[in-house]
Amino acid sequence: MAALYSHTTRSTGTTLTANIYNTDHQNHIDNGIPSQLDDYSSTVSQMQSTVDPGEVGTESLATSLSGELERLRSILKKIGGKAQWYTSPDVPLSVIAMRMFI
Repeated sequence: MAALYSHTTRSTGTTLTANIYNTDHQNHIDNGIPSQLDDYSSTVSQMQSTVDPGEVGTESLATSLSGELERLRSILKKIGGKAQWYTSPDVPLSVIAMRMFI
C-alpha cells in the first residue's frame, strides 16, 4: 500500500543532484509517521487477519509490520474472548484486570 503523502516523480534524463536526493529522502523521513502511513485494513478480510504469536519457545516471528499487527490482533482477540479482535468484550478489561489480583 502507498503512503499518504506525495513523492516527486523524476523524468528520464534528470541529473540526480545531492539536493534532489536529500530532499526526496527527507520527504520519506518527515512522513514516516503513523498518520501518514497507509492502513492494514483495506478490506474486512484484511482487518480480521490475525496470526498466533506462539508461546515462549515456539514464537512465530513477524517479518513485516503487517505481521506484527496480525500478532497483536491475535492477542487482543484472546483477551476479549470474541470472534474478532475489535469486538468489545462482555466484561470491561478493568474488571478482568481486577479479577487477576484477587
